[in-house]
Amino acid sequence: MRDEEKDMSQLVSEITALRRRVAELEEASHLEDVQTTRELESNEDKYRIILENMEEAYFELDLTGNITFFNSATLEMLGYSAEELAHMNYRDYVLPETTIRLFKVFNKVYRTGEPADIFDYQVIRKDGTGRFREMSTSLIQDPAGSPIGFRCLARDVTTRKLAEETLNKKEKELEKKSASLVESNAALKVLLKQREEDKVEFERNVVSNVREIVVPYIEELKKSQLTVNQSVCIETVDANLKNIISPFLRNITLKQFNLTPKEFQVANLVKEGRTTKEIADFLNISPGAIDFHRNSIRKKLGLNNKKSNLRSYLLSLS
Repeated sequence: MRDEEKDMSQLVSEITALRRRVAELEEASHLEDVQTTRELESNEDKYRIILENMEEAYFELDLTGNITFFNSATLEMLGYSAEELAHMNYRDYVLPETTIRLFKVFNKVYRTGEPADIFDYQVIRKDGTGRFREMSTSLIQDPAGSPIGFRCLARDVTTRKLAEETLNKKEKELEKKSASLVESNAALKVLLKQREEDKVEFERNVVSNVREIVVPYIEELKKSQLTVNQSVCIETVDANLKNIISPFLRNITLKQFNLTPKEFQVANLVKEGRTTKEIADFLNISPGAIDFHRNSIRKKLGLNNKKSNLRSYLLSLS
């Protein structure tokens, strides 16, 4: 943007200097000096070539906002003919709210004599379509230094403006999608937590039913007069039932203490009678890390200040 401001400012300065020189030469032309006439014609040619070949719209206004001068780019930007634009005021091709904004800009330039920084606004073409343009403006003064109008330089920035609006729209859509994703993640966490709670409840029900409904009958059968084959069958059923509900018992009891996944692994291996070195080798971590996890498990189980054996306590839970 700063480079664009510099380019437009330099262009305005060059045009202003050229216009001033043409005016000076026109005043001196009554002397009928051949050299003066040639210089006047040369400067007029340079001035006309610059204005007609530049992509920017250059136009001048009187103090009431009437258009007094313009180049071809101005006509192309607004879609009016030269005859139409010559009788128009800048208020004729902008919206009412833009008129107020432009009046404030021109009024400040008039009061301070300082050029206005580049600013953008919307113009309405003859066909009714809107275009965005950036414009800078400065004060035109007569030889005595009195303000007589404004010179303006503008470039069409519609493509860039529309791209910015599209980008802003996309950013807002992404923000909405991101917010929706956060809400979905929160809902998913609630569902997962509920699922875990349901799973624990299911495991408790299985254990409770086996202990209260099945086990009592097995114990009664063991006390009765059984053949060798019948005793073997009963013992097999009893052992298999214990194997079935053993993981449920472990999960139910240990989950109550909020052990981490790694602590679950260590606790189960301790329960199986593995030494610290064996557990470290099995999990591929250092013995020091195993000691850390054992201490953390003891703390969560409330054994920190007790002489209870960790393995014995874990076995007692099931």
